[in-house]
Amino acid sequence: MKPLARAFTLGLMMIATAAHARTGPNVPGASMLGSDGPRAGSLATRAALAGRATPLSAVTPQVNFFNVPLAVGAEQVDSTYYDLQDMGSLGTRIAVGPNGIVHVTYMKDFCETNGLCPPNPAAPDPFPYRGMGYAYRVNGAWSRPGKVQDTRLNCPQCVPEHLGGFGSLTLSPSGQVGIAQHMNEDGCLRRGDLYLEDAPGGSTWSGYLTPLVQSPPDPSYLEFPQAVANPNGSFTLMAESPRGGIYDGVVDFRTAYLAAPGGKFTCPLGWQFGAWTKVAPVTLFRDSVPGFPSMASSSNGRVGIAATSFGGDVYLMESSNGTFAAGTIVIRKLTNYTDASITSGDSTSAQYRPYIHCHVAYNDTTPNVVWSELQARRIGGQLQYFGYRPRIMHWDPVRGVEVVKQVAQGEADRYDEVDRGLSGPLAGQNTLQVDWPQVGFSNTGLETYVAWLRFTDNEVDPTADMGLPGIVTGIGFGDIAASATRPGDGWSAAQNLTNTPNTDERFFSIAPRNGGGKIHLLYEASATNQAGDAILGDRGTTPGILLRRIAYLNAPLSASQLTSVDARPRLFASSVIASPNPASTGVRFAISMGASAAADAAIDVYTVNGRHVARVAARADGAFAWNGREATGGRAQAGVYFARVNGASGISPVQFTLLP
Repeated sequence: MKPLARAFTLGLMMIATAAHARTGPNVPGASMLGSDGPRAGSLATRAALAGRATPLSAVTPQVNFFNVPLAVGAEQVDSTYYDLQDMGSLGTRIAVGPNGIVHVTYMKDFCETNGLCPPNPAAPDPFPYRGMGYAYRVNGAWSRPGKVQDTRLNCPQCVPEHLGGFGSLTLSPSGQVGIAQHMNEDGCLRRGDLYLEDAPGGSTWSGYLTPLVQSPPDPSYLEFPQAVANPNGSFTLMAESPRGGIYDGVVDFRTAYLAAPGGKFTCPLGWQFGAWTKVAPVTLFRDSVPGFPSMASSSNGRVGIAATSFGGDVYLMESSNGTFAAGTIVIRKLTNYTDASITSGDSTSAQYRPYIHCHVAYNDTTPNVVWSELQARRIGGQLQYFGYRPRIMHWDPVRGVEVVKQVAQGEADRYDEVDRGLSGPLAGQNTLQVDWPQVGFSNTGLETYVAWLRFTDNEVDPTADMGLPGIVTGIGFGDIAASATRPGDGWSAAQNLTNTPNTDERFFSIAPRNGGGKIHLLYEASATNQAGDAILGDRGTTPGILLRRIAYLNAPLSASQLTSVDARPRLFASSVIASPNPASTGVRFAISMGASAAADAAIDVYTVNGRHVARVAARADGAFAWNGREATGGRAQAGVYFARVNGASGISPVQFTLLP
């Protein structure tokens, strides 16, 4: 059995005296082990390693557990006992279609399948039917077609498995939902596959399988898949090989390409996806260990994969057509950090370096990447990393690298002590004070939203110890925060979207498109005031498996100007706003707050010499989207254009650039 497949209940084994800083994502001398691996020795050893003379019975306070509420406005979609919604990679699990239907996918135990609810944590595999569930919301009501699977894949000469999961969601141009997850329904090998709805709104799926992993040259397994639907009807799937037993990054990742759906799987080796393709050499990343990768697609067929390098740099790897074939890949280094700039040995250091989580999304054709960073110090000639006032970063090719949020003094000054003197997080167990960042956009594309998971000192749950009291604590009651920006603006102050001090919220996903100045979120919320591991696993042996709720929240953003005006309204350089600007294939327009136009207003596009190029009518969601083509149907030439509201006075036009 692969290490990853058995590592559902984790322990911490301290091999040597605990260090007091991080030189890598995990503390030196500590490693994460599966439920069948060794744990720390005796209780006395654990107490000594924790640097405590007090009995361990005094370390973990006794508390009375009680039910806790969901965030105001949140809706419960489902519930699950399985607590590994997503270990590290931030794939899309919620999307809103053009018709307003909300689609979500999530990990679920499906213990009702064998009538063993709640699951037995002492069983060899407490979750033999785990996998991705699917639900959709129409007019405020949820429908739950159930588990995503295709039993037609079962091969008679093999022994299929019923468990899977760790997937993502995508919407095809035809309106079908695609869900990636790793499964072994054919019985040949567990690997990342794609399941496509047989019909929109239906309950059956057709499985599209990737090739069997060839190790070498492939890593030993390729799971935790993400899939994106491309404009031409094709699909790109990425799968990764996490560092089993450590969970601080990946050994490597690969992509596979499905030119078109429709082909049926034939036993035993008739998979439909093309060969696994290597995207970039692991030597690109510091210590040859990429962080957890994230994938997204653009409106012009480009597909991008972003990944951090712990303590190093952030990269964006793009394929011009989604195949990641030779000659289609461009690699961008988004940061340019150097070790030489790290000189301070204490908390005054102004140097920060990437952690292991990042996310990528496209605003039409413009890539946006977000990631988390922790503080870097040089101590005794060695680089060490501390969870001290970390930050959330954002990059796009127009604005460059920006700080979205940095933890301020007094917010979480002691959170880096949560694992008893070990400064910073334990990858796979704790998290940074601000972490798990994701980026999305308004329907118009004019506003950019970044959300993240945040913790404060008073949100630590010291009873969550993974069976190792005094060593692994600090799993807490995280809230989901967000910030917004527009062209020419800075990032707004962080807004707490959930604000539930006794509810453990995590594993959230943000929709790529969000209408009406609200943000669509899917996340996991505890049912009681008991926290689990922030990133990986549940509370271990104390007290066992907890019930958790899958929740949906469509939260208003106070910084959005799509629904409200600030007390001091911002003045735009133009009353018509264009995004992205410059653009390569298409542009979205919006009329700024304070301007007025008729309900049937249209946007007219002109060249700089006054020639009329196109008229753009409003879509059903109120956005104006120009596809970059003239009224005659031909592609508009690259250059500078103006857009103005037809027949409206007092509304200034906007100048924008169309790229080749």
